[in-house]
Amino acid sequence: MHPGECHSVAQFSRSANSRSVELLPAQTRRAFTLIEIMMVLLILVVAGAVVAPNVLNMLRRQRLKSAAESMRIAWSRAHVKAMKTGRIQVFRYELNGNQFSLQPWTSGDEATEGESEATNGFGGTVEAPDATVETKKLEDGITFAAGEAKFQARASAVETSLQNAGTAEGGQWSRPILFYPDGSATDAYVIVSDLKQDAYRINLRGLTGTSQVSDEKKLDDLLAAIQPGEVTP
Repeated sequence: MHPGECHSVAQFSRSANSRSVELLPAQTRRAFTLIEIMMVLLILVVAGAVVAPNVLNMLRRQRLKSAAESMRIAWSRAHVKAMKTGRIQVFRYELNGNQFSLQPWTSGDEATEGESEATNGFGGTVEAPDATVETKKLEDGITFAAGEAKFQARASAVETSLQNAGTAEGGQWSRPILFYPDGSATDAYVIVSDLKQDAYRINLRGLTGTSQVSDEKKLDDLLAAIQPGEVTP
């Protein structure tokens, strides 16, 4: 055999062997079996079942915290609105419900400036607030579990008028919380709670008209901590 031919045969043999080596891994590959796929799906389902309750619980608690924060914001806006408009703002909420409202006191503002006027000693009548009532709701499942507002002589006329007028929406509505043009407000607090009995307390300090949200606690613990006659800590 010619030397060139021997060289060509040797190259062809090496090339064939190389292709065989290259094809070997591909030939040994195999697809996932049905059992393996089912095992992976089972692991994913179990992992989801473990993680899902924690995620849902986190979302629930975040919704409750947002509701408490929305109350603080609503009071802050009422505080600013009273000073900007020069008119008393009346805030109320539905006990064991999720509605709350804010409305300006259109007339009778002068009657709330002092105790003598609050009793309307001039023989007139205190007019009811106007029809501009801004009513909102907390998220579903979150309610006003408790609350209190400190009695003020200068607010008695407003409270009496609202009680006489009644509430079109029904339900048991709270004593009015008033925000005054001078920046002060009624000392008050509310507690918002969800179906799991987690709760927040929102405090309103009348002297400054500012509010603050407490740490999250169980509703029973917040109720047990309330002292008789206490409004703000």
